Amino acid sequence: MVKLSIIIVSYNVKDFLVQCLKSIYRSEFNNIFEVIVVDNDSFDGTSNEINRLFPKVKYIQNENNEGFSKAVNKGMNTASGEYICLLNPDVIVKKNCLSQ
Repeated sequence: MVKLSIIIVSYNVKDFLVQCLKSIYRSEFNNIFEVIVVDNDSFDGTSNEINRLFPKVKYIQNENNEGFSKAVNKGMNTASGEYICLLNPDVIVKKNCLSQ
């Protein structure tokens, strides 16, 4: 069972999102977790970059910018974790943040 679902809403912030995802996967978290990125129709190459660098990420590509709330709801409906963590794409997760 997935312990933690991390949901990130993205729109044309590819570089920030890559940094955020790198910090998540470097973190010291021994439980099973999933990362869900809901993209609001970015046109900066986010989709290709995330799928290439982070194949384990559940990537939801919206066909238009549905706004933050609807994107979060899509992520929540996809999530299977016991706990939910909602992150902005410009967040850098410290190594022990998720474990605590």
